[in-house]
Amino acid sequence: MTSSKFYKVADMTIQVKSEYPISENTFHPKFKQFEVPGPGRDNIVIYHHFKLPILDDKIDINKNKIYHKNQWQIFKTDESWIYKYTSLSPENFVNKAIGIMSNDYRSIHIYTEDLSLEKYRSGGFNALTLFNTDQMIFAKLLSDRNGVMIHSNGFNLNGNGVLLAGISGSGKSTLSGMLKKHGHEILCDDRMFVRKIKNDFWIFGNWCYGSHPDVSPSMAPLNGFLFLEKATQNRIVEITQPAVIASRLLKVIVKPMLDIDGWEKYFTTIEELRGKTRFFQIEFDLSGNICDLLNRFFKK
Repeated sequence: MTSSKFYKVADMTIQVKSEYPISENTFHPKFKQFEVPGPGRDNIVIYHHFKLPILDDKIDINKNKIYHKNQWQIFKTDESWIYKYTSLSPENFVNKAIGIMSNDYRSIHIYTEDLSLEKYRSGGFNALTLFNTDQMIFAKLLSDRNGVMIHSNGFNLNGNGVLLAGISGSGKSTLSGMLKKHGHEILCDDRMFVRKIKNDFWIFGNWCYGSHPDVSPSMAPLNGFLFLEKATQNRIVEITQPAVIASRLLKVIVKPMLDIDGWEKYFTTIEELRGKTRFFQIEFDLSGNICDLLNRFFKK
């Protein structure tokens, strides 16, 4: 018997099909916001299995391994990507898992070890892949769809999609808190999905957030990329120098695990993003006055 649920993010529909029944508590409550009744026009299927596969005939460790760090080993063959995951926390329900993805990631098979029906039904898993995050699958899915992931907080300011980016300590959390108090919708914390649809770039809330569980299934047209800097004044300065934009942008792009074709697509999208988006440096103090300035700048 197969159980199934559908979730939509960044204009993609993710179907989860499981050999175990999917309960209301199988996944983290955040997924309820993204749940949809059925398939859409762009569909990906994740299959859950509960016995590890035999990989001896699929991979050559010396030839096919392309990454090995911490809990991950990643292999690439002519037919598929293979992820071997080992949890770093013995408290996790999933200690070992293997993901076998088709080259286009439209078909993803996840195999786990020692995950009982009871644990699956009550697990509250943070990722549909049952790994510690779904970020790795979205890196590939977005790169194939004129998209990227960016280290930033995303907001809907009066119908304008705005990304707040900056190094640790630059004030993303501080400014995000200010904007939330002013009633602006936060789409996601720390990991934003950006896609070009037709001729415009859009930002999307998603469930791969950082430390703050602020999340929304909403989307907004990208109208401003803001690099933050704490200061003793409040001002918005547009950045127009291409070299400066490229340097700052590359520092906040989430670096995915891709093949050569995937990287070519990724860099093409980044270059298009650089050419179609306005970039700003935002200097602000702790008075909160920057919110009024941003509200006037990004009007309805």
